[in-house]
Amino acid sequence: MSVYVEAMLLLFPPDAGGRTAPVAPREGSYRPFTRVDDRVSRALLLEGPPRLAPGDAARVMLELEDDLAASALRNGTELELLEHGDRVVGSITVLRVCGRASLV
Repeated sequence: MSVYVEAMLLLFPPDAGGRTAPVAPREGSYRPFTRVDDRVSRALLLEGPPRLAPGDAARVMLELEDDLAASALRNGTELELLEHGDRVVGSITVLRVCGRASLV
């Protein structure tokens, strides 16, 4: 099951342990993980600014690839943005859970 979420995404700057390179949310190639309450979910950024640099924040649309959101996500929920295992490189604040889709 996938869950679609509108959120504010903050990429931490490099000196705070964040990324060193920008991401391009609209390209659909950035696939980090998210974590809330020790539950990890793969994410895919679907929409946002053309480029999001370390230290920047922006409103984005993302897809969470498993049912993490069914019980954990509400407006205002904060998730950690993870790369390379458990390295926290940013944060996500849920603005709206938009819907769920299941593949049969």
